[in-house]
Amino acid sequence: MKDELSFYAVDTKTLEEKIMTKDLLMGRELAAELERFGQHLGTLYFDKVYMGDIFKKLEELTGAPFKFLLGMGARRLEPCGPITYCGRQIPAELGEYVFQIDNIQKLMNKAEPTEKESEIIAKWKAFCEKIQLDKEPNCLDAIKKYIGKFRDRTPELISVYTRC
Repeated sequence: MKDELSFYAVDTKTLEEKIMTKDLLMGRELAAELERFGQHLGTLYFDKVYMGDIFKKLEELTGAPFKFLLGMGARRLEPCGPITYCGRQIPAELGEYVFQIDNIQKLMNKAEPTEKESEIIAKWKAFCEKIQLDKEPNCLDAIKKYIGKFRDRTPELISVYTRC
């Protein structure tokens, strides 16, 4: 396993009063508190590629804030790192991530791309070769399906990204 992305459901009051007010040392402990006080909804991981690398490249190419899925940016929960990062998710935004992944996949199959689209295609292909994405051939579809199933989820949705 290279890295993993887990989702937890927890109500805001529990998150703010029971989990975030504790003096925790590492993000791993924060994840353990989520396990204790929240509901584990699922975990996605791949053996041959880093999901974090895929999200960072997708953010670079599309502008969508995939860093939030990695527990980075304005919605990250502290303490975090050095291995595990947690972040609040807005379920409605998960649809944007699915949409952007879908767009990249469609772009790769486009018959006559524009000049700008050709640049994006070239960057994506170079990235795929570099990380050997062909070793996990259906990983983008798996990510879309996994993220997409939490789009309508309430209460608070927390992602936990662990890099191994």
